[in-house]
Amino acid sequence: MSMEERYTGVMEQIAAAADRVCRSPSEVTLVAVSKTQSLELIQELHEVTKRLSYPLILGENYVQEFKAKRPFLSGVEAHLIGPLQRNKVRDALKLFDVIESVHSRELAHAIQKEAALQAREVGVYLQVNISEDEKKAGFSPEVLPSALEEVGSLQNIRLLGLMTITRYFEVPEEVRPYYRAMNALRERVVQDYAELFQDKRCRLSMGMSRDFEVAIEEGADLVRVGTALFGERDSTV
Repeated sequence: MSMEERYTGVMEQIAAAADRVCRSPSEVTLVAVSKTQSLELIQELHEVTKRLSYPLILGENYVQEFKAKRPFLSGVEAHLIGPLQRNKVRDALKLFDVIESVHSRELAHAIQKEAALQAREVGVYLQVNISEDEKKAGFSPEVLPSALEEVGSLQNIRLLGLMTITRYFEVPEEVRPYYRAMNALRERVVQDYAELFQDKRCRLSMGMSRDFEVAIEEGADLVRVGTALFGERDSTV
């Protein structure tokens, strides 16, 4: 299957999922997860999106890995979706337009400090551990309101929304309650903290290749899709 066929297939799945819940497909943004993928494959996808007049947003997990790719990807928006260590913040802000994985107040303050030094604003999502997975980082729903107030006061940070990575479910339908809980959490947040978010809109980033249709049905604004676009990753990388 060609890259264009895989890409258009994913876009058709996005449209179908949105249609099932009376949403416009234009409400959903595809983030192409390109970790461990070759520069050649990423550039091939970029050519496809340009030919079809769609923007390309890449999602990368590792700062160092993306550092080698970034110079060859002009005109591409890049999101960091993997864990960020504070000693990598400087490089991350030079490479990425958006940090989706802000999992602690300390990290938010480190981003603020570096963004001020670089004289720029940076868009962030606060990561929520909605499935209470001990292996996943993120704020608990209980502490999220106070975290929002603290992070929302930082001058060089633009709060864009909330992100979650749930624990693994073999059956995609089993993740639905957690995505539904994220949407409900978003609704509660907007009631009290809409002013903290850019355009007073709290976006939801959730869902991956195996379950992004469920995520869209439950309110996702961004879905992070890798395998369905690029094929299975090389596990040795």
